[in-house]
Amino acid sequence: MIIYHDTSYVKPSNAKWIAKGYAMEDIYSLRLQFLYTEAQQEENRMAHAAGIRDTVQLRQAAEHRNAVMAPIMAAIAHNFICYGYTEEGPAPYLSNGWEVYFWCNNFSNTAHGCGLSGRDYSYFTLTFNERQTVIQRRELCDRLLEFLDTHFKNHPNLHVAVQYSTWYDTKKIERDARKMQYLLDGRRHTHGGKEGRFFLENGDLLFRPKYAKRTVYRVDRADILTICWELGLIADNCSEDSHSASAEINHATTLLLYEKYGSPHQIQLTVTSYVGGNLAIQMVAWEDGYPEPWASLTVNLDGKRQKDCAFIDTNNCPFAPQMLAKGIAQDTRYSKISGFCKYPLWVFKEDFLKEIGGEKYEQYFEQFDAYMRREMSEGDMKMDEMQGW
Repeated sequence: MIIYHDTSYVKPSNAKWIAKGYAMEDIYSLRLQFLYTEAQQEENRMAHAAGIRDTVQLRQAAEHRNAVMAPIMAAIAHNFICYGYTEEGPAPYLSNGWEVYFWCNNFSNTAHGCGLSGRDYSYFTLTFNERQTVIQRRELCDRLLEFLDTHFKNHPNLHVAVQYSTWYDTKKIERDARKMQYLLDGRRHTHGGKEGRFFLENGDLLFRPKYAKRTVYRVDRADILTICWELGLIADNCSEDSHSASAEINHATTLLLYEKYGSPHQIQLTVTSYVGGNLAIQMVAWEDGYPEPWASLTVNLDGKRQKDCAFIDTNNCPFAPQMLAKGIAQDTRYSKISGFCKYPLWVFKEDFLKEIGGEKYEQYFEQFDAYMRREMSEGDMKMDEMQGW
């Protein structure tokens, strides 16, 4: 018997995910196959060259391979819980009650024209149950290989391939990506071969290619972590109960308290801009020690706002007036009705926006300034059309 280990389906990049604790080496299946020895192969070549290999001999060879391998599978089925080997399943398929899934080909496919039918055991696979844990699959693989070594070690024609795969901790990837996506918000980057910028919207990280007005792409959770690693934004040992120290430092000075249902809550305001350049302010909760999308403080209505002005979404954020008491903005006493709701217009203090926005506020200001210059140069600027006052 010869055993070899097949890692052809394992990508080289998987090692990084394993090293960082987001994945584990897994076992997908065992492949058991009858292969001729070198001496037997030479004998077959000589017979073929002499023209003495006819249909009868081909049939006899297929029957021989099957007869050699069938008892091996029977012995495995007797000692392990195999789904698919018998007509009656040992446990429901969608359960962890069975250990390996048996599959083999049919003579109608492997020995076509030889008059054979039924199972061809010369090649069969045993696929491990994905509803069991990685540890269970590993232990089962070890027991199977030990069983084969004990009973078929000296078998000249038995070849066993251990097919490896990678198991990903999707829950941990999702959790940590949600924590770290804020580090990419507003960053310019080349993603998917295109230059552009990342931005957050409704709790998802999106990517808008450069010069694109409407086209945006949702960034996959795994890509978020990969990009952060490439940019050095996440420590290699990012864990479930921690988040980037640099993120905590960067956001610590922007946390505000608001009261909801009689209890105080920590909230962070972040600056971005809507399509068209109007100021947008998002609200991020830090109640569990890491950022979670909470709500949008602003709403984008028709028209162009004046600098640092935005309509406030008091419909979805009824506690928003508490922010005025923090001294971060002033109510202009101007409002606009949209649908059945009335939205007040606030003008935010520039120093505050610079503090919480940094580079993203500068980007917003550049957009606004470019718009003003363009309107002025065209001579069409009318201050009463700047819906903000």
